[in-house]
Amino acid sequence: MKKIKCFIVALFLISYACFSFNLKEEVRNKRLPTYVIENNSYLSLKSLLKILNVEDSWGKMEDRILIIYGNDEIKFRVNDKQLIFSGVSKTLNAPVKEIEGEILIPLDDFSRIFSDVTIPSSGIKTEKKELSATDMFYKKDKEFIILIDPGHGGTDSGAIGNYGLKEKDVNLDVSLRMADYLKKELKKYPHVRLYMTRNTDVFITLEERVKMSKDIKADVFFSIHTNSSKDRRFDVSGFETYYPREKSDSGSLPMPSNIEGLEEDVSPDSPLFGILEALNQTDMLDESRILADFVQERMAERLLTPDRGTKRRNFYVLKFTPMPSVLTEIGFICNPNIELNLRDIEVREAIATTLGNALIDYLKYKNILPKTFVK
Repeated sequence: MKKIKCFIVALFLISYACFSFNLKEEVRNKRLPTYVIENNSYLSLKSLLKILNVEDSWGKMEDRILIIYGNDEIKFRVNDKQLIFSGVSKTLNAPVKEIEGEILIPLDDFSRIFSDVTIPSSGIKTEKKELSATDMFYKKDKEFIILIDPGHGGTDSGAIGNYGLKEKDVNLDVSLRMADYLKKELKKYPHVRLYMTRNTDVFITLEERVKMSKDIKADVFFSIHTNSSKDRRFDVSGFETYYPREKSDSGSLPMPSNIEGLEEDVSPDSPLFGILEALNQTDMLDESRILADFVQERMAERLLTPDRGTKRRNFYVLKFTPMPSVLTEIGFICNPNIELNLRDIEVREAIATTLGNALIDYLKYKNILPKTFVK
C-alpha cells in the first residue's frame, strides 16, 4: 500500500511539472506565422525556440544548428533531411531551409519528432545549460558591420539648451566615446567592424546617412540624439529609444546577397518572393525592437532619469535603412539640470559605455559574440 501511494504521488508530480507537447497546437494557440513552401508547411526556428523556451540555448555555425533542450541536444543542417535528437538519428520528409538568414523548419516533421516529448509547464523553471563559445558556434567568420550615427552636425545644431549647449556636440562626443569603448572591448573580435556617419562637426543629410548604411552594407544602424520638448522645457526628463514602425518597400530595399544562393530563380511575381520579402521585413523590425529593448534595459540600470520606454516611429533614418535600426534619445537638453549633467565628461562617458554595453548584449544575442564573452 505504501508503494502504491508513493507511485501515485510521483505520478502527480510528473503530471504537474510537465504537459504533453503538441507543436502544431502550440503554433495555433500562440498564433505564430507559418509558410507554405513546395507544398510543405514551415515554421521559423525563432518561433520554435520561443515555444521551447530555449532562446538563449542554441547556436549556428555555417549550415549547422544546435539546440540545447534540457539534457537533450538537437542537431540538424540547413538543406538536409537528417536530424539527431539525443544521439538518435531521425529522417525528415522535407529539408530544413534558410531563406534570407531565416531558418525555417518543416512543421509536420518536427511535430512528429516532438510528439513524444514533454515540456515543463510555465510555472516550473527549467535548468538552462550554459554553452561554451565552441558550442554556440558564434559567427566569428562573418564580418558584422555597425554604423553609429551622431545626429545633426555642421549647420544643423539640433536642440540647444538654455545655457547654450548644442545637441550636435553632445551627440558626436557620446558617439565617439561609444566607438572608442567598443573598439577596446572588441579588439579580439576583428570580424566586428565600426563605422560612423560623421566623426567631425559636419552637416550630413538624412539621405546621405541612409546611403552610407547601404554602401557599407551595415548590419546595424545606431543613431544617437539628445531630446527636447517645447511644452515642458524645464521639468521634462528621461531617456527613450525608437525603432521603426515599418521599413520601406522592396523597391528601395536591396534583397540580401544570400538570395543568390537559392537553387531556383525567384521572380517578384512568385509566392516565394513574397515570403522572402515578408520574412526580411518582419526580421528587421523584430531585431530593431530587440536592440531597442537592450538599450533601454542598460540605460535604466545606469541612469537616474526616468525610463520612457521604447517607441515605434517612422523617422527617416529608421524607415529607409535596410537593416535593424534604432534611434536613442539620451536625455532632454531643454531641462537645465540635464543640460548641466550633459556638459560633464564623466556623464557622457557613462552614457557612451552604457550604449556600448547594450550593443554588446545585442551582438551576444545574435551570436556575433560568444555567449561567454565577458567585458
